[in-house]
Amino acid sequence: MNIKYILLATFGLYCLSSCIEDKGSYGNIPVNEVSVSGLEKTYSVMSGITELKIEPTVKGTILGEDDSQYEYTWYACKSSLTETNHEHTILGNERNLNTVVDMAPGTYQLYLLVNDTSTGQEWIISDMTLNVQTSLTTGFYLFGDKEDGTVGMDFLSMPASEGDTTVIKDIFANEMKLRGAQDLIYTGHSSSPLAIINLWAITESGSYKLENSIQTQNVFDIDQNYSEEYMLPSNMIEHPAKILDQFPHQAAGGAAHSTSYRGYVTKDAVFSGAIISGEAFKNPVNRYSAASSTLYKPYKNLFYKNATYISAVMIYDLDNEQFVCLNSSFSFATYSKVLTEGAGDFTWKQNKRTIVYGTNTTDYSYAIMKDTENNTNYYLYVIYVGSYLRPTKMGYAAFTTADAPEFNKASQYAISSEYPIILYSVDNKLYKFNYETKTYEVTEYDGEITYLTFDDGRSASETRFIVCTYNPSAEPDLRGTMYEYHLGQTLTLDPVMTGRELDKPFVYHTSLKIKKAEYRNSSR
Repeated sequence: MNIKYILLATFGLYCLSSCIEDKGSYGNIPVNEVSVSGLEKTYSVMSGITELKIEPTVKGTILGEDDSQYEYTWYACKSSLTETNHEHTILGNERNLNTVVDMAPGTYQLYLLVNDTSTGQEWIISDMTLNVQTSLTTGFYLFGDKEDGTVGMDFLSMPASEGDTTVIKDIFANEMKLRGAQDLIYTGHSSSPLAIINLWAITESGSYKLENSIQTQNVFDIDQNYSEEYMLPSNMIEHPAKILDQFPHQAAGGAAHSTSYRGYVTKDAVFSGAIISGEAFKNPVNRYSAASSTLYKPYKNLFYKNATYISAVMIYDLDNEQFVCLNSSFSFATYSKVLTEGAGDFTWKQNKRTIVYGTNTTDYSYAIMKDTENNTNYYLYVIYVGSYLRPTKMGYAAFTTADAPEFNKASQYAISSEYPIILYSVDNKLYKFNYETKTYEVTEYDGEITYLTFDDGRSASETRFIVCTYNPSAEPDLRGTMYEYHLGQTLTLDPVMTGRELDKPFVYHTSLKIKKAEYRNSSR
């Protein structure tokens, strides 16, 4: 039970040491001093599931192992015992603790209070930590369509210390009966209580900010506190605005890259700015003058270094078929600027080319372009967006559908930052194409490939990739499948092993037609 505990004066005096002695006024009378052993520094549990078992050895200098006159209390506390208005949870009142911890996820200080009832002496063992997780703390949101076309969401739970990887079903209530899943975007977590942590669901009817705190619930729905009119008040855009992307994306390990600056791409606009005082954005930046109300149509993904601090972004102008920069760092920009052409194998202003796909890694940005007059010719641009005025052309490759079969039919793409490899899918076929050697390998699955990406949410190495498929003829709970593989210099599939013992391939099933697998690693 949770209680407000007003510490006794003697209790507060002892809380800073792991074994505290108070001889009081006993003079030369021998005092029974207690020592406790057999304790770990850190304990981890799954809230409401895992039993916390601790069996310490307690010895007294006079009483030895006779503890018949001791009283025990185990505490889990969010803060130091020295803080006023201290709130804590009592876990047990026996020497051996054996209890299922049902607490909000987070990191707690774990204390053992030993009271000698014959003398009133107390000892506090205070150098232990308790990590509480839930099944939704770490893993992947699996966002997609149910058999009836309504949007659903499962969670692929990957506990760090207790339990094995498993799929938690139906964590999205979807009371509005949204249909047509398209994308799911998570900011990543932050330890700051002031950080604005978002989870966006993009569907055929619009974009919706979802509840995402696991402190009080494990089934979520649309966040009713979100106000589109407050966040995007500009009269230059269509309302309600449909958000297509939020930048920056989360960093490796699941943390938010920035809690002070943020930007959005909507169906017809790009917004960027500081969010220190809240997510309220002024006028769009996809225009060529701060005084203009004419907006060019932006490509749905911007180009930037997905790194700790982002000062520069590029936009692809679909109306004028060109890459452009902003007039200032993205947090202060008010309009766009045409880039000055420089050396390189491609130009910022396109000549009979248009964009097919764009993505960002920790260092570089990648754009796949196609010939607008010849459906067989394709190009890869590698760009370093280190300056908002002077992005750098880093690499270029040209290839055709003779080199990369069915590339003009692809529905999903992923580009490696480690190797010269593009992954792309056509129906149930996964192609792994080396654009330097012009070689490829194809793998066929039992169902259509519905999602493809590099797993840069968990690791900065960017060498693991995810493939999601859907087979409508399989058993209902097995129709959607998520696979993960290692990517090496060869094009051979190398399954990632999973589970705490790493004893089986990373293959998990759901009933959903997965459109996005979005990583989460947060106890908030």
